Amino acid sequence: MTDLPALNNVYGYLHSKTGLRDIAKVLRNYLGLSEKQIYIYRSQFDGNETLKIRMETCELETQSLEEGDKWLFNGAVAGDIDSIKATLKEICDPLTRKGYETNFEIYDENFEFLSSYP
Repeated sequence: MTDLPALNNVYGYLHSKTGLRDIAKVLRNYLGLSEKQIYIYRSQFDGNETLKIRMETCELETQSLEEGDKWLFNGAVAGDIDSIKATLKEICDPLTRKGYETNFEIYDENFEFLSSYP
């Protein structure tokens, strides 16, 4: 197992007309993960919801955008570029099959662009 990077190395977006709860359900079902690993955090301050994904290979979360059906989707994914893409594939592909849009850019520790997925 490769340690997670200290800083975010993937930055992307998520588009869902059905909200984050459906996204979490799709990912839990497809990846076989628990509600402790993929969950929705609701801010007591402003009521915004954040999708959080906590796995051995990644820690990702969303951030609300002004458009109600789009979120930033950022975090840290462990491994080399091929491992990072494999982890993003596990997350993106089931969402794409269900009609959601995702896209990520991958950066190195010097914040230099390496690749994108898909």
